[in-house]
Amino acid sequence: MARKMETIHDLIEEGKTRALVWLICILSLAYFLSLTSKWVWLNIPISFLIISVLRYLSLEVEIHRRGPTICQPSYLSYLQSRQLSPHDPLLFLARDKMKWKRNIDSPVVEVAVDEFTHKIVQEFVTDLWYSSITPDQEVPEQIRLLINDVIGEISQRVRHINLIDLLTRDMVDLIGSHLELYRRNQARIGVHVMGTLSSEERDERLKHCLAAAKELHPALISPEDEYKVLKRLMGGVVAVVLRPQEAQCPIVRCLAQELLACVVMQPIMNFASPGLASDEFCHSACMLLG
Repeated sequence: MARKMETIHDLIEEGKTRALVWLICILSLAYFLSLTSKWVWLNIPISFLIISVLRYLSLEVEIHRRGPTICQPSYLSYLQSRQLSPHDPLLFLARDKMKWKRNIDSPVVEVAVDEFTHKIVQEFVTDLWYSSITPDQEVPEQIRLLINDVIGEISQRVRHINLIDLLTRDMVDLIGSHLELYRRNQARIGVHVMGTLSSEERDERLKHCLAAAKELHPALISPEDEYKVLKRLMGGVVAVVLRPQEAQCPIVRCLAQELLACVVMQPIMNFASPGLASDEFCHSACMLLG
């Protein structure tokens, strides 16, 4: 109650102050007007009107200077505007399940590929580690569809290859260029010297000779360079296989690129090495004989 009385008292005091200021302004203006007019009592209402108009204009200028009042939305309204609908595409991992089949266009091959990828995902993903984390089956299914898309893309590209030109022109030119490169570097090293070297020493001499002539493939310079080449090549594969929204995600793109380069392609390239292949063959033979 005391607080309310203080507020009323402050309002009364403010009213008195404003009334006194208005009275002083009106009388002052009326006095200046009386210097040019003999009607003193008429100058008082004229002064009141002039001061009222000036006060109104000053308020208008102040309002325009402040600009329109913008109502700031609440955080709850912001959340409601950002809320996704139950049928929003972002909530679903929609992938075209028939795309890879259209690329292959062979029912027998489609069934074989589907069974093959299902067994791979079941053994190396679901049973190996994913089932121990969650009973979910959506991620293995998406991985299987992604592998199918890769196989379908490869199948489509293979179907567009002209086998006649590939076997009679491209392969012949490729083999001929490699043989010519080998003969040229063999002549630089020396035919008799090459005959006295072991296979490892011969490969090393050829590597140095090709590097000196700047004809060595970048992937053969060092293991790090091989990794960089594979990573760059797999980046192109990922860009073709992944959907646009997936390829634009840096984490998904980098993870897929690294997995393809390090987990898939590097073991294949190592297995294609003659030394490793012979070691694997000897190991398998010993296991069979033992």
